[in-house]
Amino acid sequence: MSNATFIHNGTISFAEDGDPPVPDPAPDAGLSGGAIAGIVIAAIVGTILLLLAAFFGYRWLKERRKNHGEYKPHEEEEEHAKNLPYLAPPSVEGLI
Repeated sequence: MSNATFIHNGTISFAEDGDPPVPDPAPDAGLSGGAIAGIVIAAIVGTILLLLAAFFGYRWLKERRKNHGEYKPHEEEEEHAKNLPYLAPPSVEGLI
């Protein structure tokens, strides 16, 4: 009996006469389990963040539309009265 040596893709395999050469196992070209889990978790978190943004955006828009055109003099006074100079009240003698 004679032995045969086969070299395929940098690996050496030995076979007896009449035995076919054993091919190398094909390298795994797919994603690992951890990579797949990371993608799934990122997709779930991204979906949750988008839903939260849509929810709060809808609430903000609804509140804005509810108060649109409503006159609120106290808010105007608080906002603009801060920038006005102080005016002393008139004397009582000048009013009578």
